[in-house]
Amino acid sequence: MKAAAVTIGLSAALTGSAISFAGPASAADCVGGYPPASCTLTISDSQVVVGQKVSYRGTGYSPKETATATVHSTPVVVDTTKVSPAGVAKGSFKVPQVSLGQHTLTVVGATSGVEKSVTFTVVAAPAASAVPSGNGSLAFTGSDTFKAAGTGGLLLIGGAAMLMASKRRKRVNATA
Repeated sequence: MKAAAVTIGLSAALTGSAISFAGPASAADCVGGYPPASCTLTISDSQVVVGQKVSYRGTGYSPKETATATVHSTPVVVDTTKVSPAGVAKGSFKVPQVSLGQHTLTVVGATSGVEKSVTFTVVAAPAASAVPSGNGSLAFTGSDTFKAAGTGGLLLIGGAAMLMASKRRKRVNATA
């Protein structure tokens, strides 16, 4: 078990108050460290296909160290990243050519030795949809605006012709 640092101020020694206990001296001691939530490794997707881009984020590493990400069953190094000053290792990788099933991503700090792992499942890529036989052109799923505009134009011309005929008829009937 790691010893916690105890800070006692001069006023605390004199008055008997204000005693505080700090956590582990280094967040890099995260393997089994306290609090457990400060030591995590997460990935963007737990079900992936070969070739898919996956992001990861791990906490609890030594600031500014190098961390190496490896996919296991058969170890394949997929990324190397520089840990942030806050002890966060983050990066991304393309899922390598591995067998279907469960695999593990492990991210290890080069100087701290902090090792975090997370599992993911490689699934088969969805089958490509079959193209129906035909003339090879894409199906037409929109509307034909030229037909609609042409029909509308013909209706307007027909309505105007009927209006003119009606006015002419009124004029002829009025003079007779």
